[in-house]
Formats: sequence, C-alpha cells, structure tokens
Amino acid sequence: MFQIIRTGIDASNRDLAVISNNIANAGTNGFKRSEAQFEDVFMNHHDISTTKAKGLGVKTIKPRQNFSQGSLQQTNGSLDLAIMGEGFFVLGNPIGRDTDDQDLSFSRDGSFQLDRLGNIVTTDGLPLLGVGQSPINIPFKSSTDEGEAMLTEVSVNNDGIIEATYGLDTRVEAGKVILADFINEFGLKNIGSSRFQQTSESGIPTFAAPKEETLGKIQAGFLEKSNTDITDEITLMLRTQQAFNGCSKILQSEIDVTKKLSAR
Repeated sequence: MFQIIRTGIDASNRDLAVISNNIANAGTNGFKRSEAQFEDVFMNHHDISTTKAKGLGVKTIKPRQNFSQGSLQQTNGSLDLAIMGEGFFVLGNPIGRDTDDQDLSFSRDGSFQLDRLGNIVTTDGLPLLGVGQSPINIPFKSSTDEGEAMLTEVSVNNDGIIEATYGLDTRVEAGKVILADFINEFGLKNIGSSRFQQTSESGIPTFAAPKEETLGKIQAGFLEKSNTDITDEITLMLRTQQAFNGCSKILQSEIDVTKKLSAR
C-alpha cells in the first residue's frame, strides 16, 4: 500500500512541476505548454487463470507538448515574425562556430534582430536559416544608382521573402525564410528557450517555404505568445495540490496504523 500511495505523491509532484513551468513561461514568446503524462503500473505475474492484474500505482512518463497556436501580439518590429499555421523557424549554430556539423534547432519564437555583421539572429545569437539552410545576411551598405547607400528598412512578406531597402527607394531581395515540418512533432525534444530538437520519434524535418505544402504563412510585425492559459493552469494546480494533499493524508494514516499494530 505504501508504494502505491507514494507513486500517487510522486505523480502529483511531477504534475505540479510541469504546471509551474507552464505558468512561469506564460509570457515567453513561442512557448508551448506541456502536459504531464502517466501510466498505470501492474504487478507481473504468471497466473494465466485470472484476467485481473494487480495495480501497483502510477508512474510518470515523458510530458506531452501542446503545439496549439498561441495568440499573436502586434509589435510592429520588422524582424518580429509569427507563423500563422504549421511549421517551425529553423535555427543554426552560433555565427563563427564550425558549421560542418550543424546542430539545428526549431522554434516558434520569432523575435529576431540583426547582429553586428548583418545576420538575422535570435536574441541569444542563433542565426535564422533560409534557403539552403544558410544564415540570412543583410549588408548594412549597398551600391545603388546614386552610389553607396545605407540600409534603411527590412521587410518580410507572408511568403517569407526578405526585402532590404537602401537609401530612399532601392529595394533588394535579401533572402527567404524557410520553415520545418515533422511527421510527428510530439516526438520533438524540448531543449528550453522555446526551442526543440529532432529525435527518432519526431522523424527528420522537411523544409519548405511558408505557405507551401501544409506550412503556415509569416506575419511580420507580430510575435506568437505562449499558448499557456493562466486561469486553466491555476485550476489544474489547485486540483493537483488537492490530490497531493489527499495522498499525503492517506500515507500518514497508513503509517499511524502500522505503528499502532507494531506496538501491540
């Protein structure tokens, strides 16, 4: 009995940890909430005369990611990009690191900026990859009919095409965003910071431009917010806390009964 009750307590603790992480990241761009998963544990036995297995409690398994669309918040930032629909932004190794062994990661957080070299990068320096899985670079200067001009504007359309404007009106296509899709996105490994890596369960990614295949479109000037609903998470937390308290009381009662029986 003690073991069964303890599995309930452990499951409640794990559930509370997952819920707490969801709440802590409610304001994180592109964050996808997790859902704690459990499965029953049964005693192994060789008595084929019975069809009833003896339960031994529950055990926690890998949390399930919820990839539902988060709400969009308008920022008007030219390199704030949101995906409306399916797909992930493709991120590469930090600029300057050997790219022969590219460690790709995938994210729905579209808060990008230009680094000092003109590469489009995340807030922590990972490059956004475009066609050919190469970093997208936008020079700060360009030759125009009027001579050398400075970069004055960057825009991204729904198809992921990036256009750079130099001087007053010289527009140049500077690159194109690609998105990744997976056969089983639930098999992706959550590595934190709203980023994921492929696994054998997720399958290898397929790359395509926005709006191609089943992929969504790019909405510039917006960011996808976390899909965590604070009210729902707090309700779940209260229910889980009640379950934890219930298991704890039962466990204490069992301990008290055992002590009394041992004292006789």
